[in-house]
Amino acid sequence: MIYNILILTFILFLTACGSNSAKNDTQVFTTQEKIFVHNLFLNEYLFYDRVTPSIDYTLFDSPQSLINTLRISPPDKWSFTLTAKEYEDFENQTTAGFGFGYTQDFTLYLVRIGAPAYGKLLRGDKILYINGQSVTANLVTDASQNLGVETTFTVLRKNEQIDIAVVPNPYTFKVSLGKIINQGTTNIGYLRYDAFTENSISELEMIFTTFKDANISELIIDLRYNGGGSIITASALLDNISNAYAGQRQIYLDWNANYKTKNETYTFEDIDLQDGNELTMQRVIFLVTEKSASASELVISALNPYLGKTNVITIGTNTHGKPVGMSGRIYGINYYFLLNFFVRNNVNDITSFDGVSPTCIAEDDLTHLRGDTNETMLSTALYYIQNDACP
Repeated sequence: MIYNILILTFILFLTACGSNSAKNDTQVFTTQEKIFVHNLFLNEYLFYDRVTPSIDYTLFDSPQSLINTLRISPPDKWSFTLTAKEYEDFENQTTAGFGFGYTQDFTLYLVRIGAPAYGKLLRGDKILYINGQSVTANLVTDASQNLGVETTFTVLRKNEQIDIAVVPNPYTFKVSLGKIINQGTTNIGYLRYDAFTENSISELEMIFTTFKDANISELIIDLRYNGGGSIITASALLDNISNAYAGQRQIYLDWNANYKTKNETYTFEDIDLQDGNELTMQRVIFLVTEKSASASELVISALNPYLGKTNVITIGTNTHGKPVGMSGRIYGINYYFLLNFFVRNNVNDITSFDGVSPTCIAEDDLTHLRGDTNETMLSTALYYIQNDACP
């Protein structure tokens, strides 16, 4: 099984969203484990032939410090490690804390679906105080780790200062929401999708059944904070977007010269495996930012040879630019995710390391909730559907 996860996903969700799953800093980083990691770089790593062959292991007291020294940067700014529990929590969509992400000025841009803060704190809220103290990042972290203890957030919402109580707790979250937007006689499917976890495939199946029943003729997929995840899940999303290409190649994983036997092809599901909720979209519009990465870019790239680039529309800013993936390897309690392969579409193209350029430039509008038709990125997509042009 391939694990394709961008480090930004974990930094975003495990810190900004208030997780209580920090690494155990007392874990001993043994010489044997350092040798294991170094050998991964010298053999399985995508840029293995540029890796330093000898290194003083005594200089490194943590897995990430060794990775940062060995990885070839540029282009590699992604190879990373995390504990098995952190990985399992991500895949199972479980963690602990409040469940929100914020900008440098403490304005919320994301609240996880189903988190303790969901339905209480809103995207666009600006945190002013925590339990009466002027907000700092440390106060947010400390409060998020104080499980079961109520925290009072004083936030600025639409020019009004209000107090909201939230209790941080362990929780299971969702990564997707779907809705139907009616624009005249056109039924438009809107999918908010935050991470390519394998558990979310069942979420996608339910949403696409709703889209199919509503006979949508346009599809908007909001990937603005989706930093990637499982390639299996990305393939399943492609299956649901279109059933017109049964058995044809979606993407190809292209390993280094030492591991060409690991090269792998993902295809659109065969006709006899289709379950009836697949669409046959002629055009798809994606809402993207620099946080849209990895599997998000994979889906966009995979559709280009089939729909044509003029029918794969991106609204927002340049995407992150990660045309490479990882296959997780474990040693003790640690998973190691090092770059292993390029991700190529059916005509062997890869996403640029500069990302996918937007068809229409639009800002991430924090003054509106995601899915609100007045939000700038979504309203730009709706304008494009109606006019076949950017505003």
